[in-house]
Amino acid sequence: MEFVLGEAILSLLGRIYLYLRFRNKVKVQQELTRKYEGQFRNAGVVLLADIFMALAVVVVVSMLAVLLYFVVA
Repeated sequence: MEFVLGEAILSLLGRIYLYLRFRNKVKVQQELTRKYEGQFRNAGVVLLADIFMALAVVVVVSMLAVLLYFVVA
């Protein structure tokens, strides 16, 4: 049951992302088959990974800024 819910959420997230990005069913299907192996779930996984990577970059840069602040001050 857990996996079904997780896959449904990822599929929904991928579907929303692609339709907001391309706004055309033909372009969405082309991108889906070309880049995401025909599954909205894969698009959701890639989007989620991109969000986590962006957050990780923000955290690392923030930590470096705090470190430099305390070293220089």
